[in-house]
Amino acid sequence: MKITSIRTGWLILVVCISLILSGCSGRITPPTTPETPRAVFVLDHGQHSSLVIEDKHGNMARYSYGDWRYYAEGKTSFWSGLRAVFAPTKAALGRKQLSGPATLENVYKQVRISVIKAVPLEAEASAVDALQYKLETIYLQNQDSKIYRQDYDLEFVHHPMAYSVRHNSNQIIGQWLTELGSEIHGWQLLSNWQVRH
Repeated sequence: MKITSIRTGWLILVVCISLILSGCSGRITPPTTPETPRAVFVLDHGQHSSLVIEDKHGNMARYSYGDWRYYAEGKTSFWSGLRAVFAPTKAALGRKQLSGPATLENVYKQVRISVIKAVPLEAEASAVDALQYKLETIYLQNQDSKIYRQDYDLEFVHHPMAYSVRHNSNQIIGQWLTELGSEIHGWQLLSNWQVRH
C-alpha cells in the first residue's frame, strides 16, 4: 500500500510538472545574416527534438540526443522514463544522412517519423562544419555500440555526456543551436521551439 502511494505521488508530480511546462518553449534568436549561409532545421517530434543541418556538399544530416535505454533500446515504460528524468543515465546520439537539396520540403519527404513542426534557420557555414565534425567524431568513435531503431529511423551510438533532466534532448538541441550562433531563451525542457527575430 505504501509503495502504491509513493508511485501515485510521483505520477501526480510528473503530470503537474508537464501541465505547468506545456505552455513553455525554447525561443531561438538565429544569427543575423550569415556571410556563407547553410540551412538548419529544428524538428519538433512531440516529446523530443532533432536537428537537421546542411553539409558542405549540399546534403543533410539529422542528429538527435536522448537517454540510451529509453530512446535507443526502446525500453519506454513509465519507470524507465522516470529513471531517465531523475538520475543521470547513459546517453545516445542519433544520426541519419539525408540527400539534398536542403529544403524544408525535402526534409519532410525523407524524415520518416512524425514532425509536428519544423523551424527553418540559417547558420554560418564554418559553425555548421564545426558542429558536424564534433558530432561525426562522436558517432565514428562509438561504432561498436551502434543500434538502428526503425520507429525513429535513426542509428544510435553512445554519447559521452550523461543524459539527465539538465541535459535532455531539447536542451542539447539548444546547445547545438548556440554553437551554430543562435541565442536560446526560455525553457528548453520541451520540444515546442519558437523563433524570435
